[in-house]
Amino acid sequence: MDDAVRWDLPTDVLVEILPRLPPSSRRRVRLVCRLWRHIIDEHTAEMQSRATTLIWHPWRAVACVVDDLSSSSTGSCRELWRSVRGVQLVGTCNGLLCLCNNEEKPGGIITLVNPATGERLHLPPLPSAEKFIGSFHWMNWHETYNFAYQPMSGRYKIVQLCVPCSLDHVCEFNGVRVLTLGETSRREVATLPEGGARCNLGAGIVSIDDTTHWITRGSTTRVVSFDLKDERITSTTELPTRAAGPCRYHLMEVHGRLGIVIHDLSVTIEVWIMEEGRRWSRRYSFRRQNLPRPHFVYGEYVLTREESSLYGHYRKKGPSLSGEVVQVGHRDQGTLVAEIKGDYSHSQYRTFAYVETTEPLSVYEANIY
Repeated sequence: MDDAVRWDLPTDVLVEILPRLPPSSRRRVRLVCRLWRHIIDEHTAEMQSRATTLIWHPWRAVACVVDDLSSSSTGSCRELWRSVRGVQLVGTCNGLLCLCNNEEKPGGIITLVNPATGERLHLPPLPSAEKFIGSFHWMNWHETYNFAYQPMSGRYKIVQLCVPCSLDHVCEFNGVRVLTLGETSRREVATLPEGGARCNLGAGIVSIDDTTHWITRGSTTRVVSFDLKDERITSTTELPTRAAGPCRYHLMEVHGRLGIVIHDLSVTIEVWIMEEGRRWSRRYSFRRQNLPRPHFVYGEYVLTREESSLYGHYRKKGPSLSGEVVQVGHRDQGTLVAEIKGDYSHSQYRTFAYVETTEPLSVYEANIY
């Protein structure tokens, strides 16, 4: 947009226009320039809201929210959404929840919900059932999906890794299929030959801005990056040297960047972040602490898990402000944020970022068949 056109639009006029735009359009418009970004952030509720912590109970299929980490000392949270057994949360984007019903059929059934408005949108199944080896033991179809949002285009996409069923979560990777909300096409956009890389589903699938990442095992273990705009695999990156020995690892989103959590044979957990130039930088070190996944950083707070309890640790100088390594020792218990009672699967519950929105799902419904 030309600078003259941008500055000729008075601020008060722009403020009057903003409420008439859907949230997805406002998010795109704020990318025009600094002035518009400032006006939108100051005059729209969803931009003023800071992401809160959403806790997903996998066994009970319930989503709860902790609204304010700074004042949460009672270990309680409010229920946001309740589903039926067999449904798992794939991810969240801009206040929308992407759910997968693992028990419906091979490949699962995907549904989007907006808890703030109560709207639901049932999406057609991606044509991938033939890629899976049937097994009544396999109940983790949601691990093959990722829910992504493209800030520049304002589009939502459902990304699925097409892999045969495997109980150890390491599967032969055959391709990628994508469904863009509001479109009828369900495209197979990337394929690999038989016997290609092996996808580590247990390490998670994470989308940062316009790129989706996952981990494969081949001759070397690498992070694969998939461009959501061009819908193609753009690069692969080796894991940090720290992950070369015997260890477990999984992907995270950390301060808007791709992060990887590394558990070695000691009691230390390290978090590395991908910097510019695809360099890995160590940013967090936890001693005798467990981390919830796939999100554990919320503004100035980091979360740790101890069995059924979540604890918040205030870290004013986080890695987004400096290159220092943030260390959390085993005596730094933090403040009790939430206690998950009556759920034996506490080791599996997950945490996501959530911001309430009134964005309607109906705009994506017309072209869905």
